[in-house]
Amino acid sequence: MHSSTGAATLQQPYGHHWRSTIRPRILERDGNACRQCRREGRLDVAHLDGDNTHDDDANLCTLCRTCHVRHDYPVAQARAKLTRCERKDRSRPILRLAA
Repeated sequence: MHSSTGAATLQQPYGHHWRSTIRPRILERDGNACRQCRREGRLDVAHLDGDNTHDDDANLCTLCRTCHVRHDYPVAQARAKLTRCERKDRSRPILRLAA
C-alpha cells in the first residue's frame, strides 16, 4: 500500500482467504508458471500495483522469485533510500545558522 506521498506503508499479512482461494486461483489461471519467463517451481503471486489489499485478478500475476524481485526492485530501492535518509537525519542534529 502506498501513502499520498508515494512511500510504501506497512504491509498486512496475508490471511486464510488469500492462501486457500485467491493464490491457488491465480496460479491455476497462469498455468502454474511464471508469466515473465515461464519457469515452473517456486512461484509467487505478485500484486502488480504493489498494494497487497488490491486483490482483483487483473492486478495479480504469477511470478518466479527472480522475476518478482525484479518487478518489486524499484519500490524496494526507493523505500531503502528513504529509510537510509531518515536514519541519517535522526543521527545528526539540525544545523542552525548564526544570524
